[in-house]
Amino acid sequence: MYGDFSKGYPPTLIQAGTRELLLSDAVRAYQALDRAHRTVRLDVYEAMPHVFQALLPESDESRTAIRKTVRFFKENLQ
Repeated sequence: MYGDFSKGYPPTLIQAGTRELLLSDAVRAYQALDRAHRTVRLDVYEAMPHVFQALLPESDESRTAIRKTVRFFKENLQ
């Protein structure tokens, strides 16, 4: 979030939960990339902890996050 992203950075997907220890860092990283006009998406999931996708793989939130990850890769990787 303190780097110079204006010279380029790959498309970035940031996923975090509202109980995420690093939620504010995720938001700040998103804002820095967005200010630099980079392709960036921030998805925040209510009541989810850090790495919820791995810790709670059967939850609706994890399934949604994984589906969005697949879509993001398909849209941004050629």
